Amino acid sequence: MVRGRLTDIFLKERYEKDNQYIRVYDTYTRDYNSTTITPKFYSKYESGEMGDVSTELLENIIAAKDFGPKKKHQWPETTNQSYGWFSAPLIEVDKSDPRFYFPRLENEITKHGLKMLQSKDRRK
Repeated sequence: MVRGRLTDIFLKERYEKDNQYIRVYDTYTRDYNSTTITPKFYSKYESGEMGDVSTELLENIIAAKDFGPKKKHQWPETTNQSYGWFSAPLIEVDKSDPRFYFPRLENEITKHGLKMLQSKDRRK
């Protein structure tokens, strides 16, 4: 008796989550960036003559192939895209101001490494 009730609770929770996160779409739009392994004879996108192709479909294919993610989308879609999405600095860096610009060109380790590379005997 208890086991059946737990199953019902689990199925109800699963049904509610599926309704919340899964959407069924009525229309199909082709992913132009993907390639098919084998052509499908019944596909309306892969069959037919070149003259039969609509100009709207050709424009969509050209836009998908030629443009990068920044030109296709206004905001990054994934976390990895967000790292390089905003490449402009937030503030302009004044190289004469030591508060904001303090490059360290070399330190003790790099000086020692350069001396080792310049010497003929690298064991020293």
